[in-house]
Amino acid sequence: MEKNQFINRRKEHRLPYFDKIIYTDGKKNLTAHAINLSRGGLFLTTLDSLPIDTTGYLAFMLSSHPRSICIRARVAHVVYDRQRSEVECGMGLQFLEPTQAQLNLLSLHMLNDQSNYLALKEILKDEKPNALAVKQLKMKLPGLQHYDLLGLRYRVNRICTLFESQDVSNSSTAA
Repeated sequence: MEKNQFINRRKEHRLPYFDKIIYTDGKKNLTAHAINLSRGGLFLTTLDSLPIDTTGYLAFMLSSHPRSICIRARVAHVVYDRQRSEVECGMGLQFLEPTQAQLNLLSLHMLNDQSNYLALKEILKDEKPNALAVKQLKMKLPGLQHYDLLGLRYRVNRICTLFESQDVSNSSTAA
């Protein structure tokens, strides 16, 4: 296998996002749970994927906005792995022609989540973090509700690596 086969072609990083979505191509309606979101699209879990390049409309909610968002989207990626249960099966949907208002809402949502993850990372640096502060931030990040302290530290630190500068990883390999 060639090294460049695994190059990440995403323009935007994805953050955990746990909510129900509705996707329709005009013939078939699909309700599923999304597991991550970016300004460019989202990934939803399903064993009943549609073919790649299927276009339709996606409706979903953002915690920072009181109404649902409806964006035209296409199936850009399908994952169906019968061999490994730790791999989530589903579809990556790419947003098509989102409005500037929709991009602004997505940006605001992503910035709010990023800020909350970074704040939680700081709190979790203490050996015995403030339980109330942790609880308040976990309420803003619903995907973290079921983690104990050890799992929470790992997950938050792992997600925060998305926000680190690319230059850090490049400079370590150059040394």
